[in-house]
Amino acid sequence: MTAFNMNKPEIEQAAIEFKKALINWKSREKIVRVASIHRPDWAEKDILRCIEVETRRIKPVIEAFEPIYRLAVQGKIENPFALQSYMMSYTGRVLGDELSWPEVREPYQRMINSLKGGLTSEEFMESPYIINRKLPEHYDQAVKEIVAEGWTHNALL
Repeated sequence: MTAFNMNKPEIEQAAIEFKKALINWKSREKIVRVASIHRPDWAEKDILRCIEVETRRIKPVIEAFEPIYRLAVQGKIENPFALQSYMMSYTGRVLGDELSWPEVREPYQRMINSLKGGLTSEEFMESPYIINRKLPEHYDQAVKEIVAEGWTHNALL
C-alpha cells in the first residue's frame, strides 16, 4: 500500500468549513434569503416553520459529525478515515439527497478527500481503513465527551 500523509491543517480547515456549512444550512439568514427569492409570500410563521424543519433535518448530521470534527480540530486524526461511509451509517442518504446543494456538498467532499491521507480513491478503497471501517484512534473518547455535554450520539461504546 502507498504510504499516506495526513495533512492536519487541511483536515482541520475542511472540518471547520463543513461544520459551518451545516450550521448555516438552518440559519435564519439563509432561510430568509432563499424564501425572499422563491417564496416571497412567506410570513414569519412560514419562516419559523422552515427553520424548525431544517433544524430537525440537520441536527442528526451535526451530531454524527461532532466527534470527527473535534478530533480534526485537535489534530488527532492519524490515519485515513472513511467519512462518507461513517456519515451514511448515521444519517442515511441525507447528505447525498436532501443536503446535496453546493453549499454543503462542496465542504463535505473536501472533508472526505482530506481524510483519504493523500491516497488515490483506488488505494483508499483497497486500504484496511475503509475495508475494516476503522474509526479514528480517539473516537470513543470524543463520543464520551459530547455525550457528557448533553449531545445525542448513537455510537456503541
